[in-house]
Amino acid sequence: MNSQYFAQYLLNTGMLSGDEVKGMLMKSMSCKPKLPLLAMYQGLVTARQLTDLGVETAAFAAAAQEKGLLTKSQVQNLSQAVTGESLRFAQALLDAGRMDYVRLAELFADYREAPVRPLKEAVARLADGSLDKELEYYNAYVEIFMRSLIRFMDTPAVINVFESLLDSDEQTRIVSQRLSGDLSMVTGLFAADDTFVEMARRYSREDIQEVDELAVDSITEFLNVMNGLYAIDLAKRQMDVDLELPRAAKNQKPVGSHQLELRIDTGFGSFVLVLATDEFVLHDLA
Repeated sequence: MNSQYFAQYLLNTGMLSGDEVKGMLMKSMSCKPKLPLLAMYQGLVTARQLTDLGVETAAFAAAAQEKGLLTKSQVQNLSQAVTGESLRFAQALLDAGRMDYVRLAELFADYREAPVRPLKEAVARLADGSLDKELEYYNAYVEIFMRSLIRFMDTPAVINVFESLLDSDEQTRIVSQRLSGDLSMVTGLFAADDTFVEMARRYSREDIQEVDELAVDSITEFLNVMNGLYAIDLAKRQMDVDLELPRAAKNQKPVGSHQLELRIDTGFGSFVLVLATDEFVLHDLA
């Protein structure tokens, strides 16, 4: 199971509410997984051994070596381990007292054995049987999009399958781009202005303070990169697509054929990823 989507699994299964997940996403952005969690996750110690050891994190390395649970080499390797979003999220749960090691171990085991990938399950729930052949392509796109969102914007993220999309009273922006050729598909990012600005700031690494030309260009470039990565994935399936010129609009709601809207919650805010099979018709927000 992918190490990025433990939070998505907990949301899908109802182990955590949408509000709890959003709060923990924010907390996890500043979390660094600690040695006890890393040791448990890699199967070097059990949750029960951690509980019985009964020491603070700072004293864990020495105590674990003294008890023969870990070697000095293993401690050094754990200290240098590359961790993913799932472990940062798990550490946030521990730090907040929301779960203990025993419960986390049980949930990690369930997560690894889940028959359906968490993102695919979330997409299927939101599609609710209304999509047929489109679902295969939407699933593939969402996998690439979420992985790249985490990478390029340095944030944990989940697809929120329970809450409404966006508050229609907010000022919003949308950027979209059509893919044509062997596959016809349109992708769009729809966000309130403050979230749009933060997305642009994170992607561009520029000090963007408002929805200006640089902000729009930054999100347009991000979407273009996403679609380019997806085009490469399609090429591996012997499918050729072209990326058309992106569009941008203010306070407009997209409507398209076989449309799927996914609310994406991140550590800094929420926005909507919109997928359809033809160009969006844009309507004024009510």
